[in-house]
Amino acid sequence: MNAPLAEDRLQRILDLLARHGRLRTTALTEQLGVSGATTRRDLDVLASRGLIRKLHGGAALASQDQQYADRQQLHQDAKTLLAQTALSLLRPGQTVYLDAGTTALAVAQAMKRTPQLTRTLRVVTHGIDVAYELNGECPLYVVGGELYGSTFSLTGPDALDAVRRYRYDVFLVGCTSIDPTRGLTNSNLIEAQQKTVIMTQSTRNVLIADHSKWGPTGFATFATLNQVQDWVTDHATPAARATFEADGVRVHTSVP
Repeated sequence: MNAPLAEDRLQRILDLLARHGRLRTTALTEQLGVSGATTRRDLDVLASRGLIRKLHGGAALASQDQQYADRQQLHQDAKTLLAQTALSLLRPGQTVYLDAGTTALAVAQAMKRTPQLTRTLRVVTHGIDVAYELNGECPLYVVGGELYGSTFSLTGPDALDAVRRYRYDVFLVGCTSIDPTRGLTNSNLIEAQQKTVIMTQSTRNVLIADHSKWGPTGFATFATLNQVQDWVTDHATPAARATFEADGVRVHTSVP
């Protein structure tokens, strides 16, 4: 089996499940244009990575890539505190790339509550709901591309081309999980590639992720821990703090 083709197929399955919620194995096989045995093997791989749940005759996304509306309700208070801490790291006049996702949305909402800072910023994002929240609040640039429904984000080749055109003072980046060995991961391969590119274009990369992201293994790695300069979290275990600080990363906790 050709490994890159296999990985592309795995991502295609995740995209289909993100769009439809759950699908029968026969429907996935038809969409992918492969044999039923290949589809079943792919589902076994994704299930072993914790990315999907196998159902009778089909599959659905695992909780880490669950429906966006559901994820908005998770760790809501922690995300609000994280957002306030993240804003304390910004300075007037900066160009800020704000990631997509529910944590990024909390940051956008915090920005809306602090117009004295936000009106001085230039914000770039590929998050649709983030853009909606910040519309009229500051100079705003929205990266175009294909809609990835699980995070309300715009991704793909057009988005990759767009993010390469600019330089950013700060990238406020989220993740699906923080793997102490592999680094920062995302559930979507294309969005992971997009984050990697943005990080190379940014002077300072600030990871915003609550304590629940520490430890699980995600699908696609987009950065090593030492590629971020700051980690903003609600609280960090001694092991997590030590791991980041060993790589020269500043740890900011919103809960003492």
